[in-house]
Amino acid sequence: MDELLNDEQILSILQSYKEKRIYDKDYYHTKLKVSEDFKVKNRQRAKDWISRNKERHKKNCMKHNDTRGLRNKLNYYRKLNQVDKFKNKFPEDWERVLLLNLPHTPYEKYTKQQSSSNSNSSPTHQQQEQEIL
Repeated sequence: MDELLNDEQILSILQSYKEKRIYDKDYYHTKLKVSEDFKVKNRQRAKDWISRNKERHKKNCMKHNDTRGLRNKLNYYRKLNQVDKFKNKFPEDWERVLLLNLPHTPYEKYTKQQSSSNSNSSPTHQQQEQEIL
């Protein structure tokens, strides 16, 4: 490849790559992921990997167990809108929340729900997910 690509060729390559990625993503979510054959093969592949890498899998599980428990505890207090109570009751855990940069504001969904209980319109699933994130 002695010659350089011009701008049109670069744009063409980028556009075809983008279209291929979109196609592959759609194909995975609409056809492949829902296929029973794929599910069986994927589960078997995961089981084989775990059986070959028992120590590594165990190490990964142990690594994430503490974080998972911390996140569950924090989310409980977030739903109740009592994050201050969490800070006072679990100061070490609060330091880890800040260190891990976990979301620690109260859920807007639950605080808005009380004020908007009189309104008839309910938020869509996507709006609820946006509020949680």
